[in-house]
Amino acid sequence: MKNIEKMTLSDWMEKCSFLCDCGKTHTPGLQKVVIEAGAIEKLPGLLQEAGIQKPFLLSGRHTFAAAGDKVCGVLENAGIAHTKFVFDQEQVLPTEQSVGSAVMHFDHSCDGVVAIGSGVINDIGKILARTTGRTYLIVATAPSMDGYGSATSSMEMDGLKVSLDSTFAWGVVGDLDVLRQAPMKMLHAGVGDMLAKYISLCEWKIAEILVGEYHCDLVHGMVEAALEQCVKFGPGLLRREPEAVRSVMEGMVIAGMAMTYAGLSRPASGMEHYFSHIWDMRSLAFGTQAELHGIQCGVGTLLSLKIYDYLRNVTPDREKALAYVAGFSREDWNKQLEAFIGPGAQAMIAEENKSGKYNLQKHAQRLERILEKWDEIMVVVNKLPTYEQVYQFMTELGAPTTPAAFGVMPEQVRTTFTMTKDIRDKYIASRLLWDL
Repeated sequence: MKNIEKMTLSDWMEKCSFLCDCGKTHTPGLQKVVIEAGAIEKLPGLLQEAGIQKPFLLSGRHTFAAAGDKVCGVLENAGIAHTKFVFDQEQVLPTEQSVGSAVMHFDHSCDGVVAIGSGVINDIGKILARTTGRTYLIVATAPSMDGYGSATSSMEMDGLKVSLDSTFAWGVVGDLDVLRQAPMKMLHAGVGDMLAKYISLCEWKIAEILVGEYHCDLVHGMVEAALEQCVKFGPGLLRREPEAVRSVMEGMVIAGMAMTYAGLSRPASGMEHYFSHIWDMRSLAFGTQAELHGIQCGVGTLLSLKIYDYLRNVTPDREKALAYVAGFSREDWNKQLEAFIGPGAQAMIAEENKSGKYNLQKHAQRLERILEKWDEIMVVVNKLPTYEQVYQFMTELGAPTTPAAFGVMPEQVRTTFTMTKDIRDKYIASRLLWDL
């Protein structure tokens, strides 16, 4: 195998299924990825290779305007029959209603699903393909999120932001002529979702050290290398340079593949994503303002880096930690969750009933492990860039850098941070600080 740092997306695609030193057999799920100028012209050949004779096209109003006419024209010129459904609303939401609408409009004479879009459209397309048992392809309209290569869909269900098992895309088509024209906000979202990997990789390693969670050095390395490429070429996004757009799009696909390889979201999602999830849940419950997922993750990354900058100066204190936890009231805390997050808090409370992170005995065991492994944890933390380094990078790109940019005030940020530990049963920085 090549050095991980030198492996390209094509190298990873060629590996197919392989047994890793971590003990798992890694399979990418994806069969084909085409990221180049004019990639949509290759769609007829990809459909033939995937065994699709009549695709069902799924898109939103804006994403169809970006690439839908081009896709339809290519299919018509190739004599490929197709049916399409374009959501009419201004913004397609990741809800049960949107999935239901897609299912109800599905043409059962079609033997494949081709989504034209990015985040929400891709997530709905994967659910539709799984529900109907059809092969799935995605024609990307923006390098804005990392779900292209994963088999899950990020949805809002019963007021909670959840990752649902859906299906793999058989193929991803990233036409640089289309991707380069995506709104700058979408490009910022892609960068934000890639910068998030600083935190997710750090916390994945910490979870291995403290709670014995599965970790794969190879998967860790592939995401780290993709992140480095994005940071290297990132400044070119301002000029929409093809190599910069390609690096972000390939990073998004590699991150999705990494989650598939690992069988969990750890390589791509940590505390920074949970800031975003809580803001999305508040938007759903209370109608508060929310932004694109990747932009919220970028801001969440900066907030998380502030936390880690603070953590570098913490000295663990056993007695302080035990005294704090002894006085912690779950009943009072649950009321705070319900007031701030709304109905989605019930699922978080139910999750805690299973995981028991607030259990005094479990806490005491973790605390001893933290005290024992503190120096090792700091080695991992000190590999992170500082807040100032990432802030400067995002500022030069013109990306949002504060929650206030989308209506989240400082006191709400502090509350959001304390609640990130309750979103999933994952060991992240907010859980570490609670333990301390």
